[in-house]
Amino acid sequence: MVRSFRKEIKEPDSFHVYAEKATIFYESNSKAILVVSLAFLISLGGLFGYRAWKKHLSDRSNIALAIAQTGEALRRAADTYPGTRASIIARLRLAMLLRKQGTHKDSEKEYRRLLDSDGISEMDRELALRGLAGTLSLQGKCAKSIPIWRKILNRGSLLTAEDLYISVGNCLEEIGKKTDALKEFEDLVQKHPGSPFITGQIRAQIKSLKE
Repeated sequence: MVRSFRKEIKEPDSFHVYAEKATIFYESNSKAILVVSLAFLISLGGLFGYRAWKKHLSDRSNIALAIAQTGEALRRAADTYPGTRASIIARLRLAMLLRKQGTHKDSEKEYRRLLDSDGISEMDRELALRGLAGTLSLQGKCAKSIPIWRKILNRGSLLTAEDLYISVGNCLEEIGKKTDALKEFEDLVQKHPGSPFITGQIRAQIKSLKE
């Protein structure tokens, strides 16, 4: 037993061997280890810092959107916080406000800026396309509006298709294509017979186009 015990003392176990080697390695490479450790801590801190910054930016953009009532305030919210959800909503609201005010060229510009942005959702894209087509038609540019509405119809609207048939039909009638306009209204009645968009005025319009 004594001999065995002494043998264990003279021959260190694997843990002590590993610990000794690790100590020697650390002493030899202490500077490199320190640099790597600092880099890791900085990157970790950067990750949490980035997340905190993103949250801070989102909070600020949401506040800016909430208090924005005028066109200038909406524009500031949209331009100051690009890439945020609040910025997208602010630009949509700005474009709609400009359209309502009758400044259709400025409205068109905002819709196009939104469509050129990165990261907008499909719903936002459709809203912007609808708005763009609408403001183009109000400028007398039905030839440019119709392809946009038809693109949404062909792709499948995320909102409702009925109003798009009416928009296309009205534009076709405006540019003198009455036969094509009638077809759009008839497609609406055939495909969506119970639609609330089929009002007495639309039925009267269909009757007039048939005469």
